[in-house]
Amino acid sequence: MRDIIDSLFAGSEHHELYMGVMETVEGMVRDFPQDAWKRKMVGDAQFEKDILQAVYDAGLMGLGVSEQYGGMGGGLLGQVLVTDMLSQNGLASMGAVLTGFCREPLLNHGTAEQIEKYAVPSISGDKAFCILATEPDAGTNTFNIATKAVKQGDKWILNGQKTYVTQAADADYGFLIAKTGLDAPGALSVFVLDMKSPGVELQELNIRTMGTEKQYSVFFDDVAMPADALIGEEGKGGKYMFAGLNAERLIISALTLGMSDLALRETVAYVNERQIFGKAPVGSYQGVQHPLAQCKAETEAARLMMYQGTKLFDEGKDASKYANMAKLLSSNAANTMCDLAIQFHGGGGLDEDIGMLALWRTTRAIRIAPINNEMVLNYIAQHCMGMPRSY
Repeated sequence: MRDIIDSLFAGSEHHELYMGVMETVEGMVRDFPQDAWKRKMVGDAQFEKDILQAVYDAGLMGLGVSEQYGGMGGGLLGQVLVTDMLSQNGLASMGAVLTGFCREPLLNHGTAEQIEKYAVPSISGDKAFCILATEPDAGTNTFNIATKAVKQGDKWILNGQKTYVTQAADADYGFLIAKTGLDAPGALSVFVLDMKSPGVELQELNIRTMGTEKQYSVFFDDVAMPADALIGEEGKGGKYMFAGLNAERLIISALTLGMSDLALRETVAYVNERQIFGKAPVGSYQGVQHPLAQCKAETEAARLMMYQGTKLFDEGKDASKYANMAKLLSSNAANTMCDLAIQFHGGGGLDEDIGMLALWRTTRAIRIAPINNEMVLNYIAQHCMGMPRSY
């Protein structure tokens, strides 16, 4: 990790901060037992809370928040770096990941008062976020959403539905994408919704991925939001949303690549000891070595693209190409790696307590969410290669 940070960010004013962050995360990891990730991935709720609390206690949620608001600064890179390193040890928390990228549009487009009210409490863990974007009838086509917020006096009245909302029951705020009374084509607005507001109803879905993580459908029935729930200008939410989605894809890539590293490390250790025929370990067979080596190369290539994209993002440049490609490459490489991990562990790979099945479920889900890889390919073809729109 240090070679990547040194090569890409040696000239950054935050270089010393990044070095300190890596030392902090390494110390945090040492405080947990080596098999901690297995307990977390199989759904130990208390252990999940302990890990998240350790992140807060170390001040790591202050990364990306300006020092004027009590944060540590460091841009998006700090969050990506922490997610990558924790995920490599199976200790990344989805709660921290969600809050990290959900507050990006708020930090970039919110007023000082909104940042103080909604974002600052997330540094200490007093408040957490979820993202309210996907709808049953719109899916990936966010511009086709039906959820609407109508201005009435000094309030916004919200009606509609969102689905596949991760950690909705544990979140204090939702980063909400909705239509308003504006009639312009593609006009979307973004809000911060208090998830405990009257009229918000949750329905848990039967989906299992990462540890204790749960998915919900969320319904809004005449939910009243204060005037300051609107972030930035009404109707400009599409622009804010896409800027936030680049951050989302880079942080999710870090989560995914860390899991790929973890699955690879555990699998290499297993096949280097496992013997079946004769005295040679399974890991000495090219049929085992070559696919693992391929995954290693693809993971490291995706990681370089992710950090290059993060660098552009923090410099205020267009990181869309790198963010999308990193998400595509990382999810594919990690899912392949976790599938191999199950295969090379044999029957043990299907044992929930071994942890590989949980890693596979999560990386498989990330090929679909937060954006499916087919839409990423559409983006690359159209925006990076100049091909006609295909959908």
